[in-house]
Amino acid sequence: MKTPSFFQRSELTATLWSFRREFLVVGIFSMVVNLLMLTPTIYMLQVYDRFMTGRNESTLIAVSLIVLFLFAVIAFAEWSRSRLLVRLGVRLDERLNSRVFNACFESHLNQSRDNPVEAFSNLTNVRQFITGNGIFAFFDAPWSPIYLLVLFMLHPSLGVLSLIFAGILTGVAIFSHRVTQTPTQKTTEAGVKEAVYLHSKLRNAEVIESLGMLGNLRQRWLGHHQRHMSMYSASQDRQRRIQALSKFIRYSQQSLMLGAGALLVIEGELTVGGMIAANVLMSRCLQPIDTIVGSWAGWQSARKAFEALESLLRDHPERPAGLIHEALRGAVRIENLVATASNRVQPILAGLTAEFPAGEVIAIVGPSGSGKSTLARCLVGIWPE
Repeated sequence: MKTPSFFQRSELTATLWSFRREFLVVGIFSMVVNLLMLTPTIYMLQVYDRFMTGRNESTLIAVSLIVLFLFAVIAFAEWSRSRLLVRLGVRLDERLNSRVFNACFESHLNQSRDNPVEAFSNLTNVRQFITGNGIFAFFDAPWSPIYLLVLFMLHPSLGVLSLIFAGILTGVAIFSHRVTQTPTQKTTEAGVKEAVYLHSKLRNAEVIESLGMLGNLRQRWLGHHQRHMSMYSASQDRQRRIQALSKFIRYSQQSLMLGAGALLVIEGELTVGGMIAANVLMSRCLQPIDTIVGSWAGWQSARKAFEALESLLRDHPERPAGLIHEALRGAVRIENLVATASNRVQPILAGLTAEFPAGEVIAIVGPSGSGKSTLARCLVGIWPE
């Protein structure tokens, strides 16, 4: 079967697509979990509307045992899908770690990135999101309309009320994305800039200590650190406000649903069991949306890590099988060598021809910036352009 072109757009998405069967199994387990989550609702309806009036103890015991068995099935399905995702994350890491290592090496060799080692943090971020709670919300969200339909079957007013709260929480999720996306991105960039600055300076710790530059270095790093912490504090404060708003809406919907159900019971349009079951159903209906709102920051971080990893693998493709460096020889000859750089209009080296016989010691001299290091990198085959 031919793979869809969408999943051929990058090496990383193709790798994730190779785990489509595992994701399908997770989806099946999620289907079992969400379908059986109707068990408490049906059980409440039977207890309050049938067993409490009929007083049939044997039937109550039998139904209770069936419910316990179904709860065990739910627990097994949730454990199985969590275990499967954890193993999927390990396999994803095993398949990509060597590839990311080689891409990081090529990136550092070509000096095309400030901190190519960050790619391993991005890989960890993507793997943790796949195995975290946020991913379950995307598997559970398609089942929310099922719960909403059951609420409409109990009473149209309850379905409309649930639909209103679902729309409000969806609006909160969209608002959260628009409000937190830019601050989160800037906070991440500030943290990376701080780490790169400190790492680059600590590599010359002996020189810094001998020249007495530690105080100035600390002040410069402190400026980066305070800027990062200020952005982090503002970003977290904004996210906490949105989460507080989401909790207020969730608590309000539980009470209002219970109040609306009680009003319908008073008017004789709903039973007591239906009132309690509707409250449970509404909470289950809105839980995926609420989880998405709570894990939105993690989703943004994982998306940016995915894009960065995707860019790294695209810019540094894997070497073809069998391609190795040419065996070292004593004599070296170059003809019309041209070396350019992306930030220069004129080439660094142009039309250079030279021959270095085996066994001779040759010195290359010249002023700073004349291209000596560039020539040396070209001779060993590591100049990027």
